[in-house]
Amino acid sequence: MEAEAIKQALHDKGFTFAMIGEALSINSNVVSGVCYRRTTSKQVAEAVAKALGKPVTDVFPDVESYQRARLPRGRDRAAKQAELLQLLAS
Repeated sequence: MEAEAIKQALHDKGFTFAMIGEALSINSNVVSGVCYRRTTSKQVAEAVAKALGKPVTDVFPDVESYQRARLPRGRDRAAKQAELLQLLAS
């Protein structure tokens, strides 16, 4: 989606860049920068997409870094590490 379409779709749902910024404890300029493709932030892109009720890949299909799955963290990372160790031991 283009930035103006994102802005309009958010407006249609009763949201603004400022509201998303406040929810994430960041400046609304960061939200605007992500939507206008001046900067990237997967956290912001995911928040915008959630507010729109769409997958991040539909809202930002042109931003490759948002298309990749996140690496596992915490317990999931520990489980993947154990899986890797078992594979390497075989």
